[in-house]
Amino acid sequence: MMKLKELPRVASVEVRIIGIGGAGCSSLNRLAETVSSGASMLGIDTGSATAHLSDSVEALPIGNGFGSGGNPETAVDLFNEYESSVIDFIDGADVVILLAGLGRGTGSGLAPEIARLTRDSGALTIAAVNMPFEFEGRFRNQSAARAHELLESSTDAVMTMCNDDLLAGGAMGGSLNDAFVNADMNIAAAVHAVTLALESSPERSISVQDSLSNAGESAVVSGASTGLHAGSNAVQQAFASTSNDFVGARSAVVHVEGGIGLSLGQVAEAVAKVREEIGLDAAVHVSSERLIGMGQEINVTIVLAGIGSELPSEDKFTPIIPVQRETAITPMVSVFDTPAPRRTRGPVLLPTG
Repeated sequence: MMKLKELPRVASVEVRIIGIGGAGCSSLNRLAETVSSGASMLGIDTGSATAHLSDSVEALPIGNGFGSGGNPETAVDLFNEYESSVIDFIDGADVVILLAGLGRGTGSGLAPEIARLTRDSGALTIAAVNMPFEFEGRFRNQSAARAHELLESSTDAVMTMCNDDLLAGGAMGGSLNDAFVNADMNIAAAVHAVTLALESSPERSISVQDSLSNAGESAVVSGASTGLHAGSNAVQQAFASTSNDFVGARSAVVHVEGGIGLSLGQVAEAVAKVREEIGLDAAVHVSSERLIGMGQEINVTIVLAGIGSELPSEDKFTPIIPVQRETAITPMVSVFDTPAPRRTRGPVLLPTG
């Protein structure tokens, strides 16, 4: 049997979020608009993206506002005189999450530099990045690959989202702008899942930080469904949206959100399906949130950490709730909910007469 233990949400960790470049600032805006979080946010860009940030987000424009010309080295040169401002922003942070799109100048150049600063400060450093579409060309994809390699060596975990995955599931008929909006939503959902887990009980926060520390290669998948088995179907859709194999992931942060149709049973089904996909040895951190405006729809976001970093048996991550294993493997997991339903849109007024 799977134990489900509800834990209250308690702010126990100082989280700072930094959006880097045009794509990073766009994702930061989406996060500020759709997610209620106590985390401080900062947007950095060499172009004009900081001029369009939400009022709740600090802005750090760099250079003359004309961008870096797609050159990561130019972005780094422009950043040198602003480095102290970033150090001041991350001072006292327990966790820093970096948002960036890789492949262009500012994101590819500054994300590894800022990651180095945050990790040197002692903060758990997580990057959530988008890789470019294949059709964007060899130069941009090679630049993204180099930046991703640098991030892997300068962060604890790199949550990677591939834009090509946005074309799966019949999305080829949509516009390019729709695809980028979906990318922003995926980034925002991933960060929300992680921050919810970090802001739960102090014990849970420590467990999540441990599972993400030095996690290395990570990824984010998400799916949505409605109906009787919406939780498990959404997870199945999430894993079907990518060709990657995540068996052997060291840990998973799973966030399930829905409207009136959300139940603990559907959360349990979603977690069981995640374990079926990644194996029983992974530590799983689960949160659920009821958003009234979602109606019957269930969304599941899964952040997978430590992919391909299979540990020796004596060093494997300790489950959230200690358990003595005998002849069968017993998956253990905790589930915590946000304190109250949250309305995401106002009531619809129907015409009379």
